[in-house]
Amino acid sequence: MQLSLHTDHAVKFLICMTRYSSRSASVQDISGRCGLSAQEVAGVLHDLDRCGLIERSTAGDGLLRLRKDPARVRVGDVIRCIEAARPATRQPGAFAQMFDMAHAAFMEALNDYSLSDIAHLSGGEVARTGFPTGAFGVSVMVPG
Repeated sequence: MQLSLHTDHAVKFLICMTRYSSRSASVQDISGRCGLSAQEVAGVLHDLDRCGLIERSTAGDGLLRLRKDPARVRVGDVIRCIEAARPATRQPGAFAQMFDMAHAAFMEALNDYSLSDIAHLSGGEVARTGFPTGAFGVSVMVPG
């Protein structure tokens, strides 16, 4: 299974926010700590908000925080919601049903993990320099 770069950025953003615990963070904080540019963070914010995963501070200070406890947010549900915003063009053919079933099983397998689980699996605590090499979002979990 292959996921979009947009989905990878969204999961990477959520992993980084999970590591902030319950604190709020700015787009600059996230981009600096997660190795995402401010443009990449801005690119996923709308979808993360639409999926009910983040909220913006009402104080007008531009801070963001996770809307839900990361231990209760299932990775497959996150990916399914993010990808629903940018649906892939479905190719008709003899194998379409088989691939749909495989994709559904893949998402269910990812639901065995929470954001907290993958934040821990992808390298523990964020160092001052950001993510350890190779620990980027879904690409850490899914061989290329």
